[in-house]
Amino acid sequence: MFKRLAVNTGVQILGKAIMVLVSLITTGILTRRLGIEVYGQYIFITSILVFFDSLADFGTSIMGVREASRKEGEEQVKVWTNTLISRLIMAGLSLALGIIFIFSWNDFREIRIEAILAWVMILFTSLAGSLGVVWQTRIRMEIKVLIEVMFPTIFLLCLWIYGGNISLRWIFGTYLFARIITLAWGWWLGRGTIKFKLVDKKLISKILKISWPMGVYLLIFSAYDRAVDSLMIQRYLGAREVAWYGLAYKIYGVLIQPAYFLVNGIFPILSKKQIQSTSNNIFKTSAIILFLSSVLVIIGVWLMAPMMVSILAGSEFGASVGVLRILIVALLFAYMGHLVGFTLISKEGQKEMLGVGLIILIFNLIGNLVVIPRHGIMGAAMVTVLTEMLSLGLMTLRLKRRW
Repeated sequence: MFKRLAVNTGVQILGKAIMVLVSLITTGILTRRLGIEVYGQYIFITSILVFFDSLADFGTSIMGVREASRKEGEEQVKVWTNTLISRLIMAGLSLALGIIFIFSWNDFREIRIEAILAWVMILFTSLAGSLGVVWQTRIRMEIKVLIEVMFPTIFLLCLWIYGGNISLRWIFGTYLFARIITLAWGWWLGRGTIKFKLVDKKLISKILKISWPMGVYLLIFSAYDRAVDSLMIQRYLGAREVAWYGLAYKIYGVLIQPAYFLVNGIFPILSKKQIQSTSNNIFKTSAIILFLSSVLVIIGVWLMAPMMVSILAGSEFGASVGVLRILIVALLFAYMGHLVGFTLISKEGQKEMLGVGLIILIFNLIGNLVVIPRHGIMGAAMVTVLTEMLSLGLMTLRLKRRW
């Protein structure tokens, strides 16, 4: 078991290293070719899109993996198939609500077409995520990672080859093209794992029913993690400040991913019915790895923040350095929070996660309302650190009750 976990983690680390490199190169090109104002609009659109992506997911990927991990053979395929249908239902709802939001929110007035192009990706992302449930259940993360790496790599190649002027429409249109190509390949690799003859309305209803607490939590998480910050910074400070904060958060978000990959790999194992000592050993080993990794990353980024920002975006984004140095402190709490949160879910604790999410959303919302008008993007970064700290503390208390 630990050997397979090590292989999965190693593959994910390698894949993530490639994705980090691709993401950083892409960010460097976009910041320079778009300029601060347009890059700020790009960050604004993608930050709000994260919220609607979470609505489309609605916890079905996590619950799908948990339920499929407890089945074998045809029953497992049945769970995968009905998870896909559940996700498509939520994706359609999310797309419809997203379009309504775009036409209702005044800050989208000048970029509505670009935002709609971005929102259409929700459908294809949902399908790709359904295939990801299959690979994660099988603990075949190398396939999942390969598909995830292909998506941004195809976009980067298009960006690199295209020599003309780029716009937000070009960017989101190309992202959509890259998503469709990778989805087609992923669907071919996953042939036989989805059988539409096994569609079961009762199972779809069950999946949505057990997923809703986690789904609401993910909505809350995405709201305070990205959407609230961007909406308030855009409203109070403008697109330039969104760009500076967005670049720092982009780097921070990339550095969180290794923790997600590790915990993603052990989640099917934690979800299986097994003796308590096995779960304890997996949890303790993972906690040590995550703690030491986060400390090393925090020290390294704190020292190299000016150089990282300069290489990525140039002197115009110098304001991002201070924001990044504050945000990176949250990495320790975010790393440990991933482990505690996924472990709590594996023990049927999704409703406790929902309670935690409501508390931290209120804290984050009030904190940003108070701090951003007075202290700008530096204050927003500090609120993020405090939010992650509070989240970890609350989840830990609830996990202790179930362990």
